[in-house]
Amino acid sequence: MEDRQQRHIIDILFVLALFGIFALSAIFLITIGANIYGKTMTNMERNFDTRTALAYITEKVRQSDLKDQISIGELDGCPALVISSGTEENQYQTYLYEYHGTLKELLVKQDVHLNPSAGQDILTVSGFELLPVNNRLINCRIDVDDEHSYDLFISVHSGGICLED
Repeated sequence: MEDRQQRHIIDILFVLALFGIFALSAIFLITIGANIYGKTMTNMERNFDTRTALAYITEKVRQSDLKDQISIGELDGCPALVISSGTEENQYQTYLYEYHGTLKELLVKQDVHLNPSAGQDILTVSGFELLPVNNRLINCRIDVDDEHSYDLFISVHSGGICLED
């Protein structure tokens, strides 16, 4: 009789141990899955924000691709993509630039000078650089963080790029 009770206790302990191993494995797998999901969502959000900003810059250039309307210049020492628009009486300039870790856009009347902090935030970046490849091609480099940077080559079809001094 005692032998049967001992076997019965061993059977119960075996089942409990097996259940414990199963529960720990399930918790381990859920933790790994949640970690992978979090990293994936972070990467997807960063990629979406960056691609949206790059598409926004490209679309701005394409909308204004007229003779002598697109130039590379500065706004208070910040490298900027300058897009001119308007009529003869009212000329406006749109500046796309990086200021204190943020890619910004600022639309001002041509004769008005505003501080770069007045621009509308587009994307948090660690760097923004504009390099003319030739008179019809701009290399726009955006550093999203210390590890990720993107190069965007924008073709200007009509009139080329004006380089401001």
